[in-house]
Amino acid sequence: MIRFPSRLATVLVAAAALLAPALPAHAAAGPAPLRTRCAVVYFDLGDVLVDSSDPTHFRYEEGALRHLRTLRLLGVPLGLISNIPPSWGADDAARIDALKAYIAATWTEPEPFVWSYFEGRILLPRTDAERKPAPALFTRALGQTGGCSAVFEGDSAAEVTVATSLGFRGYLTGQPDQPFYLPVWRVVTGL
Repeated sequence: MIRFPSRLATVLVAAAALLAPALPAHAAAGPAPLRTRCAVVYFDLGDVLVDSSDPTHFRYEEGALRHLRTLRLLGVPLGLISNIPPSWGADDAARIDALKAYIAATWTEPEPFVWSYFEGRILLPRTDAERKPAPALFTRALGQTGGCSAVFEGDSAAEVTVATSLGFRGYLTGQPDQPFYLPVWRVVTGL
């Protein structure tokens, strides 16, 4: 569980603000100290972190690696919730290995995908009934937050709606007139 001392949190939020649009007036106004909280951020994989529009040339979505690195720099734990076929492996470890191999087979970035950022928090369906938007994967994710708030960033309105109904802060990525990802300062402050 990550908890920031208030002075450190203020510095971190200020640094994160440099990487994101300006704080809204209600967040920046007045002498009230910035609230900080511990949070775990879960992502969908395809079309959220990985551009899968061409299945023969996978790469990061624009800004994905920068977003992930900023969250990691701030000590925010990260997770993945992805719908791969349960038939890809007999157990969670085998399915994770199959997913990594599937992405690596057509990865076009100079550096490999940063799987290490998600170790211990890669959730895949064990049965077809667990595939998103079913609540099973989101419920499992909530059990891994250690009491911290949970964020889910995904490109499916149905999945974000289910995650939100279970207690996540949901963010629908790629919406017009909105940052592609939930701004980092909103993750660490809860605003």
